Amino acid sequence: MQHPVNIDSRLRPRIAKLATVTAAAGAALALAACGSSSSSSSSSASAASSSSGSSNANVAKATAALQPYKANVTKIGISTPLKSAPPSGKTLVMLSTNNPSNVQLQQSLKQLAALVHWNYAQVSYDPANPATFGAAVDTALTKHANYIAEAGIPLTPALIKKVQDAGAKWALTAVYPVTVKNPVIVDSDAFANDANMGKVMANYFVSDSGGKGNAVVEHVPAYPILDGFTNTFQSQVKSLCPDCKITMSNITIPDLVAGKAPSTLVSALRSNPNANYLVFDDGPFAAGVGSALSAAGLKPKIIGQAADETAIAALKAGTQQAWTGFDPVYSTYQMMDGMLRDAEGMPVPQDQEATQPTQLLTKDNVGSITNWSQPTDALAQYKKLWLINQ
Repeated sequence: MQHPVNIDSRLRPRIAKLATVTAAAGAALALAACGSSSSSSSSSASAASSSSGSSNANVAKATAALQPYKANVTKIGISTPLKSAPPSGKTLVMLSTNNPSNVQLQQSLKQLAALVHWNYAQVSYDPANPATFGAAVDTALTKHANYIAEAGIPLTPALIKKVQDAGAKWALTAVYPVTVKNPVIVDSDAFANDANMGKVMANYFVSDSGGKGNAVVEHVPAYPILDGFTNTFQSQVKSLCPDCKITMSNITIPDLVAGKAPSTLVSALRSNPNANYLVFDDGPFAAGVGSALSAAGLKPKIIGQAADETAIAALKAGTQQAWTGFDPVYSTYQMMDGMLRDAEGMPVPQDQEATQPTQLLTKDNVGSITNWSQPTDALAQYKKLWLINQ
């Protein structure tokens, strides 16, 4: 915000230099100076008032945009039923790792396959060794897979073609970049999902800070899909809050795995002592940050996307402020929905499969949950669309 300048101080040196000017000229100059003072002061005050009004309007806009995300989610994101009960006897192979989130996907897809009377198998690979991923695809094809499911690993054109030539198709989640085009039939939890949560969290940041926030944003660039969150967060904040400040703090995967993210973020906050928010692009990445901040004597508000159990517990305790809800298992419902529609020759609505419902979680509405999963009857709603009564 601009403040009117003291015109007397600003003009004093100039008036001294004009001491030899005639009294009439001096009087004229004084009159001009008075006019200039009134005009400048009025203009500055008007600009300040306009800026303040615009800021207040944008804060109100951000606050209003949050309202739909505060309530519990009750409906899944798709409403068109299958044209008939799912065909049985298909084979689904999941390319698996020992990552906890991946294990959740494995368990859910196995249950869903049994639900529709499909064969299910898993082939493991090491995400740190690209060669093992290619070998896992080869093994999956020897199992006569109709569909190959995988999470997070970008596909090469050669692997896409190999699966297509074998008569199989890809069902993906959290893969970016990717083009959803045969033989890739669905990509749930896509870039658009992170972008939506980035917008929600940006609106919270602007609203909660009253349009005066200063944030350090944690980001792992090696996971391109997370750009959906960080890029959208930055652009939304910029559009609503030109006075807000954002500093990116990039974390490498080796440092993330080694548990160095908390110390890196402490350093970033010390370099930006006015920062009052710490933003995470994934809930699990905040592990250990609370104790690191406490030891450093730092107290930023912690917010981010995709709350895990630890983040939800921190919301309840009041040590963290806001997260978006995210359920990895919901992604498997979207993957199976895409496979079932493809098996029946129906179009797969990728725009709807790409994003899942979310909620703005704070201490006010987190309740007694330990894991966020909404709608709570999501599988029952999908089973109704799949014409499954059991």
